Amino acid sequence: MSLTAVIILIIVGLLLVLVEFFILPGTNVAGIIGIILIIGAVYFSYRDLGTPLAHYILAGSILLMVGSVAGALRSNTWSKLSLTSTIDGKMVNVEPDQVMPGDKGLTLTRLNPMGKIMVNNLVFEGKSGHHFIDQNKPIEVVKVSGNQIVVKPIE
Repeated sequence: MSLTAVIILIIVGLLLVLVEFFILPGTNVAGIIGIILIIGAVYFSYRDLGTPLAHYILAGSILLMVGSVAGALRSNTWSKLSLTSTIDGKMVNVEPDQVMPGDKGLTLTRLNPMGKIMVNNLVFEGKSGHHFIDQNKPIEVVKVSGNQIVVKPIE
């Protein structure tokens, strides 16, 4: 195998490892194939190109891998890839006197099975028992358990 082919194998292997690291984390397929290509390139360099040149190829491969991982672990690299927005939503707590079983209300969004409901002119997150309930349909509160309000449609 020629020196050009060995270098191409190393570059393709390194690219696959970087793809695994940045684009397809958790799949392991690209990373494993990339490592196999790099190991194969080093093997072929020892077999076909001679020991002195193969030592340089091995050292270069190791330096490329270490440099790539070190570059990937820099904080600036991850800040470009990470999500920096914050969640500003909140959960409305259901007080015992606000909603009681038997209270009537209206769905503000479709409940499938969760959605927004209005009961006693207050907006809550509601859950339909076993039904999908369309928007703007009348409902009745079946159960209030903690912050969960279970409702059923009124026919």
